[in-house]
Amino acid sequence: MLIIPAIDLKKDRVVRLYKGDFNRINYYESSPEDTFLEYLEAGIKRLHVIFLWAAFSGSISGEEEGVIDRILKIRDNRANKECAIQVGGGMRTFSIISGLLSRGIDRVITGTAFLIPLAIEEGFTKNDIKMFYQEGGKEFKEEKEVPEYDLMERIGDREREKILVAIDYRNEETALSGWQVTVPLTPQHVIKNLMKKGYRRFILTNVEKDGTLEGVDTDPIEKIIDRLAFSGEMPEEIIISGGVSSHGDIVKLQNLNPPPHGVVVGKALYQKKFDLKSAIEKYQ
Repeated sequence: MLIIPAIDLKKDRVVRLYKGDFNRINYYESSPEDTFLEYLEAGIKRLHVIFLWAAFSGSISGEEEGVIDRILKIRDNRANKECAIQVGGGMRTFSIISGLLSRGIDRVITGTAFLIPLAIEEGFTKNDIKMFYQEGGKEFKEEKEVPEYDLMERIGDREREKILVAIDYRNEETALSGWQVTVPLTPQHVIKNLMKKGYRRFILTNVEKDGTLEGVDTDPIEKIIDRLAFSGEMPEEIIISGGVSSHGDIVKLQNLNPPPHGVVVGKALYQKKFDLKSAIEKYQ
């Protein structure tokens, strides 16, 4: 199982949020570049980078673009270039996604730009979507949230292999737009429908656990995996995120049947509660 450290960015600063709440944000002194070098020395094979401000605002800042360029340069200047880089947050247009892939990003994570069109395909109206946003305390700005309703179809078959779809969940509902909004679609239902469209890589995040250091809740993960397995529709890749606080969480995930392909670790690393090097040696 891949142990995937996270670098969450607010523009060019390393941060972590508590349950995705921008009012509960921790800043860290280490630069994104120094953090990446530290992770490389520990032996990582994949890095998880999230543009939190882009996820919130709908557009990627120049500072965030600069961080990605520097991280790619560090990776590509090393003799060992095995570390894959996955990037998410604000990935809502074809030009952004194709541009990142052409620059050397290995996986692009997208959520809202896929999930709103999917919800409309499922029979929800735009007025329904507006209501879900209002319930989440947010205004539905269509051009910002879904600038390209045909984005899923525009991405070619080869590029779909490089897309990780973010399935963020709160209880039985799927979250979007920086986790502020939920739609009444279960994670497994969303995954099944996206697999029919040729998307087979997913990252599952428990919104109620992310950034809490409370440990992974395997019950909802097990339900999602069981329901997918029962239907005979298992994705090529499932990555788990949210709440990892110790090596014990890795063991719990490994004991699932089948286990996920990887797990993202964030705040526990920043607060020195998780030994990355030994976790990689034991579990990766």
